[in-house]
Amino acid sequence: MPRPTFARIDLDAVAHNVQAVKRLIGDRKICAAVKADAYGHGAPAVAKVMSMAGADMFGVAMTEEAVELRDAGIRKPIILLTAVPEEDIEEILEYGISACIVEEGFARRLSEKAVASATVADVQVKVDTGMRRVGILYQQAAEAILRISRLPNVRLSGIFSHFACSDAEDLSTSREQLRRFKWVIGALESAGLRMPLLHMANSCATLRMPEAHLDCVRPGLILCGLHPKTHGECGIQLQPVMSLHSRVSFCKTVSAGEKLGYGHTFTARRDSVIATLPIGYHDGFLRQYSNKGQVLVRGRRAPVVGRVCMDQTLVDVTDVPGACTGDEVVIYGEQGGSRISVEEMASLVDSIPYELTCSVGGRVRRRYVLGGVVVGETPMRSVVPPALVRQIFSASTAVPDGRAASQCDRLGAA
Repeated sequence: MPRPTFARIDLDAVAHNVQAVKRLIGDRKICAAVKADAYGHGAPAVAKVMSMAGADMFGVAMTEEAVELRDAGIRKPIILLTAVPEEDIEEILEYGISACIVEEGFARRLSEKAVASATVADVQVKVDTGMRRVGILYQQAAEAILRISRLPNVRLSGIFSHFACSDAEDLSTSREQLRRFKWVIGALESAGLRMPLLHMANSCATLRMPEAHLDCVRPGLILCGLHPKTHGECGIQLQPVMSLHSRVSFCKTVSAGEKLGYGHTFTARRDSVIATLPIGYHDGFLRQYSNKGQVLVRGRRAPVVGRVCMDQTLVDVTDVPGACTGDEVVIYGEQGGSRISVEEMASLVDSIPYELTCSVGGRVRRRYVLGGVVVGETPMRSVVPPALVRQIFSASTAVPDGRAASQCDRLGAA
């Protein structure tokens, strides 16, 4: 029987959020950020629904993420949003991925490989306007972009940048970044080069800075129904996509004065009913929730008691009448008219909503719901799949030296 801990992914909510953003931005395009497995929601399924709902293209952080989307049937443009190793160039060309150019050397080598393979490389240049992670510094960007545009077998389809402080109450830094980006655009247009696509607005800027919408917005968080800190009204109605669920695996009574869990950090002040939940910090229920977090049981809040363990967590259900083994538990989401949001959970530990959803581990099954019906569920995903174990320890595996071979021989009976 599968472990009763799963993340429910509401695909109808995904479609709703895409449509809400489309209504907000008018005739601009949407580049949906689905990096990090769509912030833990499952990129292939989520991107498919986003595409059907009107997303025009997708942004990812790794070549492997782009290939995964292609393999899932996504045919719309996929843009790498940061630098990748030169070893990825062949896959970029094979799968028709838009390469992110953060320095001219990579663009030249991409051009050479494209010429050699008789293909055309689609590229977008990342301009550093103040984030200071990667990108061509804005003062040098126009001249570099002009040189890149002249490389053989290279199609320059756009340029973009990224806001560093769009969630700050004071937007002056973001407005200066936008000014710098527009300065680069102006320099290019003066030289006769008009970019097909300009984009800079992340979720916060999409909501707060209409002047930054340009040709395209690049939200991720709000498409997952999560609210960034916007210092005011959101401007659109979002629907949460992920909720996290489990069940009570064990119930017991403890006496006043008993100490619980690792380190005995909790002492019962009264005779209590304590429930054990099969979820822990490996599953994304952070250790910081020890003696601090809450969950929903039978529509009532039950506090976490003691330290959150790797696989299990204790909660006090004394004030939940009838609580027993098998009861559904909602970590975040709705139950019986009560709600604990991802945003609330993040605020409790001074985190951000997408850190929580990204932290939901691989052994937490994703249960996909469409039209109110469960349409699919992932298996528990092994970090090291059996096929890799067979590969590592197969007789044909090259062994670097005799000592390693001897060790493998000794392990042969395992």
